[in-house]
This record gives sequence, structure tokens and C-alpha cells, in this order.
Amino acid sequence: MIKAKKVSQVILFTLLLAISLLYVVPVIMMSFGSLKSQEEAIEFNLTPPKEAQWSNYAHVIERGKILNGYKNSIFLTSVSTFATIVIGGFAGITISRRRDRISSGLYYYFLFGITITLQIAATFSLLKTLNIYGTYLSAIAIFTAQRMPFTIMTFTSFVKGVPRDIDEAAIVDGAGVFRLYTQILMPILKPIILTNTIVTIISVWNNFNVILFFLNSSKKATISLTIYNFFGMFARDWHYVCAALVLTILPVVLVYLWLQRYIVAGMTSGAVKG
Repeated sequence: MIKAKKVSQVILFTLLLAISLLYVVPVIMMSFGSLKSQEEAIEFNLTPPKEAQWSNYAHVIERGKILNGYKNSIFLTSVSTFATIVIGGFAGITISRRRDRISSGLYYYFLFGITITLQIAATFSLLKTLNIYGTYLSAIAIFTAQRMPFTIMTFTSFVKGVPRDIDEAAIVDGAGVFRLYTQILMPILKPIILTNTIVTIISVWNNFNVILFFLNSSKKATISLTIYNFFGMFARDWHYVCAALVLTILPVVLVYLWLQRYIVAGMTSGAVKG
């Protein structure tokens, strides 16, 4: 019995290792390619560069307008993430603390929203009607709306596991609704806040379609659209393309590695407590 269990664990580990290689190998190939010459990079192999060409990164930053893309991505990601956590967090707390049909209906309404995809034509018409098409506000509103269902669902599930006695004690001590949310409940919700922060950052940073369809200015292009345009200019210069891709994924990879433990903690806590 014990031997069979060990064999199954070895098989499972081997399977997971093989799956992980599907993600790791392209990243290694891209990282090596970013430091190779044009002749070496076009071979697309896992061999290290004969001599590191750090000038590839300097060329990409100078010609690809990467810094402008970074600026726009950081701004849109930061504001969208903040809006998502504040609005989604407050909504999730409110829905979880109310016990009526309205809150229950709202929960399932937002839960259903996870299955809804972005409707380009309808969204375009709405932004035109509101006269915000092509502005940063339009992109922030779309990003926030897209993340609302998941954020509200996870906050609601997590908060249901927080004892209501905490709310009652705070209210007895004179805490209002805003203070109850920000000073009492929010610190307790740190795992789920960080989980949604990471997921939202990754989602907004890597988004391409919203920027392409709803921001009509190259000056407002994010890093993803900047790399797309850069690839059109240097389609045959794969050493430059790889360097640009490394610069694109590096910030979000660092953020993920820094906060990755909170993803599992937040998701499992929400699942158990909900």
C-alpha cells in the first residue's frame, strides 16, 4: 500500500514537472535569445549566448518607446487595481453581511458576470455616448468592470467566515460603517486583498484588446501594445523581440514571485470559510 502510494506520488511529480516545463522552457529560450546576436537568436534553441549582447536592451528601450509603455501600464494598472479592490471589496463585504434576497440576488448576478465576455460594439457605443472614448478613464472603467465579478465573489466568500461579533463590538464602540470597513474588516482581509491585487495586476498589465480598441492614441499605448508595434518594426530581429518581451514580463513576474504565497492562502481561505 505504501509502495503504491509512493509510485503514484512519483508519477504525479513527473507529470507536474513535465507540465511546468511547457511554461519554463519558452521563458528560458526567450531570456537567452534577448542576449544573443541576430544570427544566434534566429535558431530558437536553449543554448546560452556565446557573448551576452546587453546592447539589445538599450536598443529596445531607445527605439521601441518602452519607457512610455511602462508609464502608461503602471498608471492604468495601479488605478484599475485600486478601484477594483476598493469597490469590489466594499461590495463583497456588504453583500456578505446582509441577509436578504437583494444581497443574494446581487451575489449571483456578479457571479454570472464571470461568464460574460467583453462586447466590443456595445462597449464602444456606451463609451461614445458617455463621451469618454479614447480616454484613460474608459480603459480604467472597463478593467475595473471586468474584474468586479471575481473580486466580489472572493471577498463575499472570505468575509462570510469572519465572525459577526467583530462587527457588533466595533459598532458598540462607536465605529461607523466606513471605519468598520477600513479599520476593522480590511486588515483581517489582507490575504484576499493581496490575492485580488496580484490577479488584477497580471490581468490588466497583460491586457491587449482593451487598449487596442478603446484607446485611440499611440501616446497612451501600454507595454503590451508597444511590444506589438515593436514586433511589426523588427519582425526579423528576434534578439530585439526577445529583449522587448523580457522587459514586458519582468515587472509582473517580480510582483508575482514577491506575493505568490498570498494567492494560495487567499483562495483556500475563501473556499473554506465560504
